[in-house]
Amino acid sequence: MADMKTTPKTIIKSGFSYVLLLGILLVFFLPIISMLSVSFKTEAEIFRSSPSLFPAQINFDNYGKALTRLNLGAYLYNTLATSILYTIACTFSSAMAGYALARFNVRENGFFFTLVLSSMMIPYIITLIPFYLLVKDLGLNNRHILWFLYGLGGAPFLIYLFRQFFATIPASLEESARMDGARPMRIFFSIMLPLVKSGTIISAIFAFQWSWQNYLMPALFLSSLKTTLAVQINVAFQDIQQNILLGELMAGVIYYISIPLILFFVFQRYIMHGMLEGGVKG
Repeated sequence: MADMKTTPKTIIKSGFSYVLLLGILLVFFLPIISMLSVSFKTEAEIFRSSPSLFPAQINFDNYGKALTRLNLGAYLYNTLATSILYTIACTFSSAMAGYALARFNVRENGFFFTLVLSSMMIPYIITLIPFYLLVKDLGLNNRHILWFLYGLGGAPFLIYLFRQFFATIPASLEESARMDGARPMRIFFSIMLPLVKSGTIISAIFAFQWSWQNYLMPALFLSSLKTTLAVQINVAFQDIQQNILLGELMAGVIYYISIPLILFFVFQRYIMHGMLEGGVKG
């Protein structure tokens, strides 16, 4: 095959593509750059008549004040507790449901799979009132265990994701395990689940992220002392006149988003590999 010749037309086309991609990248990163910039500014510099994108002098005071206002240790514990409880319950219940839909050859499987996909189109706000009444009747208000119980219901998208992963595993593995006397739960936990490691990590990250950024549930069901960072950030950064302290607020947001970002970068390889594997083979 002859080598492609570099012509002015291909150079212009490549240059235009790079400029377009850089422009799109800038649009996505501009809010983050602005947030970082504001977090290093004083309140006087933020509200001056001629604002600038970058601070005149880097000021770290907002980060120290944000730690104090947020009471980061206590509310970080609450946020991690609810997120981890939900992640564990939702990931494993979704895995079991996806495994059943992928491997159990029963007539109703198609109906239940359609039902799971259909539930993804139901707005969360529609189920909020009956869910609130149920939680109130069960006496689960102001308890972190509510997140674990809520996670046991699984998540439709994660169930779908696990079904796609389990569908790619040869049935001969299960048949061999049954011939060796393995019971269904042993087959699931010892053989099938380890084979979908990428899918499990992806599902756990999605579940953790959903719980971490969820504002409505902790605002409704947890007291001010047991609530999460998502709620605390919305009420902590005000002065006596209830004016929002933007510099400290942006510093608090940096603290808030740092853990999900760290998780993403640590498990990025598994996320990309799992998405490609589940999408291509499923």
